[in-house]
Amino acid sequence: MIRLYAGRFRFVIALLLGLAGSQWVLADASVDRVVGKAYDLKTGALLYRETHTLNNEIQNVEYSEPDGQVFGHKKIDYSQSKTAPSYTQVNERNGEVVKVVSTPQTITISYKKNRESQPEVATLQFEQGVLVDAGFNNFIKEYWQALNNGTKMDVKFVVPSRQTEIGFVIARSQCKPGTQKGAECFSMTPRAWWVKLLVDPIVVAYDPSDKRLLRYTGRGNVANRNGDYPDVDIQYQYLKTPVKDSDQNVTY
Repeated sequence: MIRLYAGRFRFVIALLLGLAGSQWVLADASVDRVVGKAYDLKTGALLYRETHTLNNEIQNVEYSEPDGQVFGHKKIDYSQSKTAPSYTQVNERNGEVVKVVSTPQTITISYKKNRESQPEVATLQFEQGVLVDAGFNNFIKEYWQALNNGTKMDVKFVVPSRQTEIGFVIARSQCKPGTQKGAECFSMTPRAWWVKLLVDPIVVAYDPSDKRLLRYTGRGNVANRNGDYPDVDIQYQYLKTPVKDSDQNVTY
């Protein structure tokens, strides 16, 4: 089993894994950017948008309110590791700042909860197979065949806000209702019973033809103004570079 490192349940994975786009998601040269629309899982209301762009091994994410006002940014650096990247995330809604620096020897974490708090800093020893933030998408791709064959993978994630460990099991699962037909879905379920009481399994859906992330449902990693992390349903669009036709109209 692959062993990884984790932290606070309120800041668990988001793929996107806000979780949520990763480097390989944007590897197709025909894709200019990826836009994820995050809806409240209970009410269906649009909470925010996240726009992903990639420049070599640097992925940038811009977070915006439903009215278009930008409130946050994330910069992910895959140069040291595809599954344990370094990243910085700033949320101007409440002043939250996350910084993770990954090296071949250590992972250094700095977490600032809000504008009034001071950063909490911790250093973990780097171990083979450690997952950080959107790096889980590369993990899914690497073990795609094994997961589709029914293998359950016992993992842990680096979650900065408590600099501690929480284990998860990644396995193939049924898709949520309303997911695109033909999608392949995987669940991420907490191992500890007390975490299961607080966090429902996360379910992610992929297009099996190109392994692009289509949908993420579960606890988000973008706090609201109160510092809470709502359960979200993030649906992704892959947009091509605009091309002008003969009438000077922009098409996609």
